[in-house]
Amino acid sequence: MIRLYISPLTAELELQQDSEKASKMSAYMKGMFSYYGVSSVPRKLIYKKWKSKIDPTLTQKYNWELIRELWDMDQREYQYIAIDWMNSWPVSAYREEDIEELRFLISNKSWWDTVDLIASNYLGKYALKFPEIMDQVIIDWQHEKSIWLHRSCLIYQLKHKRATNLERLSYLINVYKSNNTFFIQKAIGWSLREVSKWNPEWVKDMVENKRLTGLAKREASKYIPTK
Repeated sequence: MIRLYISPLTAELELQQDSEKASKMSAYMKGMFSYYGVSSVPRKLIYKKWKSKIDPTLTQKYNWELIRELWDMDQREYQYIAIDWMNSWPVSAYREEDIEELRFLISNKSWWDTVDLIASNYLGKYALKFPEIMDQVIIDWQHEKSIWLHRSCLIYQLKHKRATNLERLSYLINVYKSNNTFFIQKAIGWSLREVSKWNPEWVKDMVENKRLTGLAKREASKYIPTK
């Protein structure tokens, strides 16, 4: 049954494919993924048409099976469409066990283009709906080797604004600040930069008290006025 949804999507993407754009898109992602060369605007139109034909009565379990199938496809556009679709699901449809699916997606075919969209959207909303489960996730993912799971912990609150758990963020920064990986330092700075839009003094104190330097400090201090 899943192939009934994948086949027409493939047909639409192949119709729009552009080898020159595909080469450039792959190069931008450091050759990690192959592409059809379908840019954002036509891809969104393809997604919208495809989404309209998905049976709205499908169970959440089946929805995740379809997401996994899209994740297994070679061209990166399939993963972008998968994320667009899952991020459109109402929070009322979220289940506690979704966290295992999110962990899979974040840990496989991982790069910033997919991880950041999942973490700041689905994972962020999931955390607000299931805060106690997220408490355990934060602990569990610390012991994982994947920097993408670590980055997700740092940025899942990006859209929480004043609902951001500052105590949690402070704890996470303390856990990961010694990791000099670009994507971790960037995530630390990014998470603080968002908070600085409404609580610059807290961020300023964090930068000083945590002795942040380099990329993390630059990103965190971007919107903080200097004397």
